[in-house]
Amino acid sequence: MNYQVTCICGNRFTIGQDALSQPVTCPACKRKLLPQVAPASPNAAPAPAPAIPLLAESEPTKRCPFCGETILAVAKKCKHCGEFLDRSPTAASAAIPSATSPANPNPAAQPPADASPAFSLSVSQWDNFWRIFIILTAAILIGAAFFFIEPLKPYMRPGIAATAVLAAILIWYFYLSVRNARCFIRPTRIDTESGILSKDLNSIELFRISDMELKQGFVERLLRIGTIHIYSTDTTSPELTLYQIPRAREVYTYLQNQIPTAVKSRGAYYVEK
Repeated sequence: MNYQVTCICGNRFTIGQDALSQPVTCPACKRKLLPQVAPASPNAAPAPAPAIPLLAESEPTKRCPFCGETILAVAKKCKHCGEFLDRSPTAASAAIPSATSPANPNPAAQPPADASPAFSLSVSQWDNFWRIFIILTAAILIGAAFFFIEPLKPYMRPGIAATAVLAAILIWYFYLSVRNARCFIRPTRIDTESGILSKDLNSIELFRISDMELKQGFVERLLRIGTIHIYSTDTTSPELTLYQIPRAREVYTYLQNQIPTAVKSRGAYYVEK
């Protein structure tokens, strides 16, 4: 004997008697249903045997707190907006920069791209220590040569002045090159900038970062500087080095905590080989 099942979506389909004791799936909406025979009214005329209507009991559902669509009560991630349901809706709504647009159908899933940087850092001038030391040493030796070598004594004043000017220009150049090497650590990406007159800009999204390491020597630990090597899945710039930056350990800890959030907000995941 066959029975007619009416799903809560309105679709009707037929099942056999052997399917009455187990859940069935609606061909239209793919809901799992538990068929139940509808109780017959005592005043109603008996229906033909093959056309016994059934009531379909679906699994419990709920509304997504982010997009409002109906999903299963046991769902951990909304199939409509892609948002993980263990995230606070209040925190998500605070990150919405504007109304939903075609370019960004789910703005609650990620912070604004132009968010203020959590860290704005320049390369430490400690990187120039040995360069300045070598330049000053060379300048002193050249000045001593003009002072002690007899054939050079007639040219001592202009020679020492030219050496001092050249040393000052080199020191100023190295200072500016380090001073203009900057990095901006934002909630969703890292921006780097280098160059004195012309600028070289580079960016990497946090959700693309697959691994990173922090290197600090003894003196660097005392000065709270260090170098962070970043490895990513970016095809154009798979590696990024934040060289000799201040507060290196704080930046490293911040990235460790922020990268999973950025990955989760983009709905991305990594599979280990």
